[in-house]
Amino acid sequence: MAVRVPGSRRVGAVVLLSRFRDRRPGRAAFRPLRGGRAACVLAVAALLAGCPEENGGPDLCRDGPGVAAVRMADTLLPGSSIELSGTNFLVECGAISVLFRGTLDGRPVEVEVPAEVESPARARYEVDVDLQAGFGADRGRFAGDVGLRQRAVDGTVRESSLPVEFELAVTMTPRVASVTPLDVTLNAIVVLAGEGFLEGAEGRSEVVLDGTFAPEGGGSPRPVAAVRLPATPVEAHDRRRAGFEYSPRIAGIAPGVLTGSLVVENHHATGPVESSAPLPVAFTLGRSLIAGISPANPTLGSIVTLRGAGFIGGAPDQTLTVRLDGTATPNGGSPAAVSGLELVPRYLDGGSAEYVVVPVEAGGTLVAADFGFAWGMFHGTATPVLRYGAERVEGLGMPLDIVLGPTKQVVFVSFQAAFSDALRQFGLRAVEAEVRAQVLDKFRRTYAGVNVEVRDREPQDYYAGGYAVVEIGGPDPNGRGLFGYDNTPGKDVGNLRLHDRVGGANAEVQEDGYPGFGGVFVESFLCWSAHPPAGLTCPDGVGDPDFDRLFDPVRAREVVAGEYPGGPDATRAAQIAEAVRALGNLIGDTAAHEFGHSLGLGMPYGPRDVVHHEPPADGCLMDAGSYRPFAERAELPGTTPGTWCGDERAYLDEILPVR
Repeated sequence: MAVRVPGSRRVGAVVLLSRFRDRRPGRAAFRPLRGGRAACVLAVAALLAGCPEENGGPDLCRDGPGVAAVRMADTLLPGSSIELSGTNFLVECGAISVLFRGTLDGRPVEVEVPAEVESPARARYEVDVDLQAGFGADRGRFAGDVGLRQRAVDGTVRESSLPVEFELAVTMTPRVASVTPLDVTLNAIVVLAGEGFLEGAEGRSEVVLDGTFAPEGGGSPRPVAAVRLPATPVEAHDRRRAGFEYSPRIAGIAPGVLTGSLVVENHHATGPVESSAPLPVAFTLGRSLIAGISPANPTLGSIVTLRGAGFIGGAPDQTLTVRLDGTATPNGGSPAAVSGLELVPRYLDGGSAEYVVVPVEAGGTLVAADFGFAWGMFHGTATPVLRYGAERVEGLGMPLDIVLGPTKQVVFVSFQAAFSDALRQFGLRAVEAEVRAQVLDKFRRTYAGVNVEVRDREPQDYYAGGYAVVEIGGPDPNGRGLFGYDNTPGKDVGNLRLHDRVGGANAEVQEDGYPGFGGVFVESFLCWSAHPPAGLTCPDGVGDPDFDRLFDPVRAREVVAGEYPGGPDATRAAQIAEAVRALGNLIGDTAAHEFGHSLGLGMPYGPRDVVHHEPPADGCLMDAGSYRPFAERAELPGTTPGTWCGDERAYLDEILPVR
């Protein structure tokens, strides 16, 4: 909950620390840089702004911090967190403190304590254990302002604050007015409504349950005695609502009814314990179930999220499996009965778990380990099976369809820091986003119509063994002036390795006598120039006058912000556009070629030691590099863009068919 701030709006959260935080092992206190204006240059220029004397920009050190929002609880205890957000929280410009100024029960107070600044927009203070030392009292009603004070390196003091009101206290007694829901499943969140719940470094609130559990359908009731569970605020700084998980530790995993009482205990970090009055409760524990999956049509390597209720896991004595019963039909095949097939998901919380469609090799092709095919459908029921210690309980069987496949090759194009550095040598660092977009466009166009998905962000919906990586870097770490190198281990005919990494170092390749660093090496493209950078290793006979025609205008005069797109000089904008397109195509073409090797190209049905298309021909992507002229790679007018030749496209359609 946000403390009442008259006339203000709630903005994002921010964080500060107590005066003792810098004494903890491994934590360094923030200290202002010395050197006056020079310090401003070092710090503020790094934020793409600076001091007016150096670059004509705004003087952020002169402006000082600006507090836009304050978030905290309506009662502050030792350990409470106060979060501030705003602008120009720049410790390089001078020490920053948190300032309380107002009245405490009508008595004027002004408290200044060191702040820890997390970023130029966020800071946090954690209330000191010794309230008496700071506020001159350990309880009372504060009304006034909370903000930041900066003592600048030039001696100037600047402040920014917002009006707040809060109670100051040493301890807090919790109160519980209601509990919902009372119909629960295992590990469901139960919400307590009341007041006085603790958070963070203040201590901990615990739910204590006592009573009797009666199993569903009869059986002997058994006692539940002093089961303790952590309770945390549903929303930061809101002391009126806290939640706890209805854990198997309460009364096991079998359905039934728990009748008894609930108490909340506040264990303060300073030592005291305060308890709420007992509240009568009657929880009805229902059966677990699978409600559905996402995505509904996963492929090999996918991470599938199971949605439902009553899931358990996350502890050695708790396991969750999902039993499938029904029929499984491979694509183009006949249905086969499935009985008792158990999937083993990873527990996330009471309503969700993750299952990985793990690929394995069978008969020279990849299939899903649990289904025996890569493309097909399961139709039937899914039943959660829970084990807790010696208990085993089956949940409700629910209808479930899983449409699997066909195999998709996901590839993450990873632009390395060295790629950004290399763009400076082309004069194109300011248009890096446009170059990246062109790289991805070329890569995707090359594999259009094939079940390849090119991404520029690391996949979160596939496990590490389910997607490939192609790294785009700067210099060739092999020291040979290579444009690119596939360092994956051997010709992967059939694409049996979905997780190939074209990049980094590969020890298996190094054992073959090659340095073994893979990826795409953008700096080496400068070898096409008649005047490459000094010290660049280049193969013989690479130069092309078209390269200098396209890139000399931007190499001689680096592109700056505002020139492209939509710059005032149309001729200059056209030059930049040509350079961006050509370089993006060069990189994307090379990435697509090296990635093609990892799929088992070229000559996929040929000898294992033949890895390029033979004989070379115009526009063949998988030709050896010496047969691929600059104009073709860059897709200059009048050329044939690199594409598939011979039986390559038929092979790709076979291993990566589109549904």
